Amino acid sequence: MEKEETAFLLDLKALMEHAILHQQSGTKLDMRLAINHAHQAIELTLRKKAELLGENPYYFPEIVRILKNKHVKIPYERQIEELNEARRLTQHYGTTPNDNDARRMIFLARDFLIDFWKEAFDLDYYKASLYSLISNSKVKALIEEASKAAEAGDYDKALRNSIQATYEIQWWVQKRFKRRPELAGFEVVNLSDAIDFILNVALSSPFAFKLWRLRETAGMVFLPIPGGEPVTQSLKEHKSTPEETRYALELATEYALWAEQVYS
Repeated sequence: MEKEETAFLLDLKALMEHAILHQQSGTKLDMRLAINHAHQAIELTLRKKAELLGENPYYFPEIVRILKNKHVKIPYERQIEELNEARRLTQHYGTTPNDNDARRMIFLARDFLIDFWKEAFDLDYYKASLYSLISNSKVKALIEEASKAAEAGDYDKALRNSIQATYEIQWWVQKRFKRRPELAGFEVVNLSDAIDFILNVALSSPFAFKLWRLRETAGMVFLPIPGGEPVTQSLKEHKSTPEETRYALELATEYALWAEQVYS
């Protein structure tokens, strides 16, 4: 499967996991969002499979019908039809399923993705991750270590590794830019610190503010050392939180994938 298609499915995995978080919150609004997110993850997964088979169906029942005609196995078909009806009622009439029904449908939706991804895309739901698509081995290793640290509850290490990954990406982008012998007719050599700063912001403009905010909040900077590992400087005492760590991990991963797509 192509890298772009895998990335698309992994976005749906994030949507599915977000649905579970909403369901666990328990409010009526959260239940509605959970139903809609879970349904969207399933519908877009099925549509992606249909597109790969040369079809472009629009409505959910039509997608299922076309895939069945193509001899694609649809696991939990009756249950996902129930989820589709719950989504229709939620979206168009504002009704909300009770807690037990919502939980059952949402976790079954994840079971559907686990089984369907394996059968239709040969992709393991649990092992697949966005950072697995990163080509830069150093950045990939840092984000993978950060993810493991976060799972183990070591949020300080997870945050530190995530922030270091953003610096490694930034330096990689800058090196690729500076390697070009000419830019607009002049040599790119011996840039001042001020111009380096402007250059970094310009080259990573979609992420510049988010990167600044993350590093400023954590009070952590990395200084490059020629031929060696970068040096960490902590500018203030900071206790990392699970939410901040998750944000840093997601930002580092998105930044890495974006940079490789734009500058490779």
